[in-house]
Order: sequence, then C-alpha cells, then structure tokens
Amino acid sequence: MMTSTDTLKYTLQGFDNEIYKQKQSAALQDRISKFSKGRLYLEIGGKFLFDAHASRVLPGFDPKIKIEIFKGFNVPFDIIYCVNAQDIKENRYIKSDTTPYADFIDSMITEYESIIKVKPYISINLINPENKEAASAYRTKKESEGYKVINRYFINGYPDANSVVTENGYGADEYLQHLNKLVLVVGPASNSGKMSTCLGQIYHDKLNGEDSGYAKYETFPIWNLPVNHPINIAYEAATVDIGDFNMVDKHHLYAYNISAVNYNRDVAAFIIVREIISRIVDKNNFLATYKSPTDMGVNMAKEAITNDEIVSIASYQEIVRRRDWYYALKGLKPQAQQWGDRCEILLERAKKYIDTYQYDINLKI
Repeated sequence: MMTSTDTLKYTLQGFDNEIYKQKQSAALQDRISKFSKGRLYLEIGGKFLFDAHASRVLPGFDPKIKIEIFKGFNVPFDIIYCVNAQDIKENRYIKSDTTPYADFIDSMITEYESIIKVKPYISINLINPENKEAASAYRTKKESEGYKVINRYFINGYPDANSVVTENGYGADEYLQHLNKLVLVVGPASNSGKMSTCLGQIYHDKLNGEDSGYAKYETFPIWNLPVNHPINIAYEAATVDIGDFNMVDKHHLYAYNISAVNYNRDVAAFIIVREIISRIVDKNNFLATYKSPTDMGVNMAKEAITNDEIVSIASYQEIVRRRDWYYALKGLKPQAQQWGDRCEILLERAKKYIDTYQYDINLKI
C-alpha cells in the first residue's frame, strides 16, 4: 500500500508548475517587501521540503517547488521548526504508517539541514504540566545534538488577548533573537503552533524596537476554488484526524464581498488573532491591514491549474487513499474508524462536484 509520503506518476497533467513558480514567487516577494522595518515570519502551510499530497492532487506539481522558490530569492533566511509537546507525549502518527512522532520530526529536522543547508531552530509549543516531562526529554536530546531549542507554553485563558499579550502570556515564552529578515516557520503537520510561534516572536521583536510581520505560504485549501471542489475536500481528508474542515471565510466576504475558502480554525480564531495583532503592532504595520485569514495567506495555486477535470479526479482518488489509510490504522488508533467513515462522506461530496460538471470519474490519469 502507498503511504502519504509517496508520489504518483501521471500521464496527464492539470497543473503548470512554471506558471505557479513565477506567480507564487512574485506574490511572496511583494509580501516580504511590506515588512522592511523588521522581519517577516512566514508560516509554511503543508509540507515544505517535499509536498507529496500536492503532487498527488495537482498532477504536474513539483513536490520540491517550494525549496526552488526560496532558493531563487537569493536572500538569507532562518528556519524555526515547531513541534507540539502533546504530540510528543501522545506519539501522534503523522504519516500513514506507524513511525513514532519523535522519530518522524527528527528525520525531518535532519532533512531540512541537509537539503537547505540551514540549521533549524526548534520551538516546542503548548507545554503544560501533563506533557512537560516528554517535552523536557526531547529538548535535552536535541540540545545534545547541537540544536537551539526554545520552550513555549500553554497559556491559561488563551486565546483571550488579555491573557496572551502579557508578561505571563507570550512574555513567558523563550525568544529567538538576531534572526535574518526572512524566517520560515515550519512544522510536521497541522496544529504544531506555527502561527502562535510567529506572533510570539513578533511580540518580543516589538519589545526590542523591531516592527516585524506575519504571513502564511499556503497551498490548501485553495482560497479561490469552491468549498466543495475535490481539491479542497481532499485537504479535509488529509486533516480529518484533527477535525479540520473547509468553510467560507466570512471575514473576507464581509470585507470585500468576495467568497473565499479557508479552514475552520483560522476562520473561527481570526477575530481573536486580529485583536492580538492590534495589541502587538502599530497601525502602520502592514500586518494591521489584514481583514481576514485569507488576507494572511499567499496562495497562487489556482492560477496554475490548467485542467479542472484532471485535478478533480486526482483529488477524488486521494480521498479514497486517505480513507483506506485511516481504516488500516484501526488496530492502533480507536478513532481511525471514525476518520475513515468521515472520508466516506467526503467522497460523496467530491463525487457530486464531479457529476455536476460531467467529468469522467474513471478517467485514467
């Protein structure tokens, strides 16, 4: 059986990688230019080094394209690798096999250093009394290997800005100083605390007289495709284990009268995030102009889709694989049955889209 890190060889393509590289690079460089008085903390959504999921749902997508985009900038950057202390303790499975969480993130950190030639900083997030022992053991291990590690703690009262933007909130977290003007913030999967790490660093930068900002390099969901497009539904299937789902970004709709798709956690948290941002940065900081979670993102993927039928069928097939992977974990994770059942519902939604446009669900791609 394939795993979630495998790719497929397609005979048909529905995505133009060169168009994507050009448009995504230009959009990212424009966003970087908005934060010249500090640094840009750029959260990388999804997989950075090798995005196998994107290559499977977007035939023609180069899984290594994100690396190529940043190499083309010819500017130094740092990397913060975020890990979830609770995931360390509970040994969350990131891949569709049974690789232990700590082993998986260790291999990824090593791979970042080997491929990009930048030694990542490590941020252990959401530390609380229940998981602090596991977090401490992991920190000791990584420091013995020569990595700089910081602890960031669960904040009582989070996400209330009155609790977060205080000495006992972000102020209690350890801080990485003297970073480059561009900082890529990555992690092994969703719920790694990447956005919180960015905002916490911006908080400390501000205390040091620097006016930094945040943005998100996203691939999924694709904000300007329908919420029920198979590509976006395949994203839901990939994150069903943490309860993510797509929805219309009501903040973007209200601000611009434009329908945009984002995922539930970002939409639900945006009002709180905006309040936190307003207490950290000045009004003339570009970060203060964000009116929606979609504004935070930089995502030009739709502009490179050349054949909607091909990417729709590829995405439908991905949901089938995700369902099978979850069912295969039933003996290890009691929730896996529910995850697989959820994918059955997602398959029905994707098929409805395919049927609406009279695409051939049996198309050989």
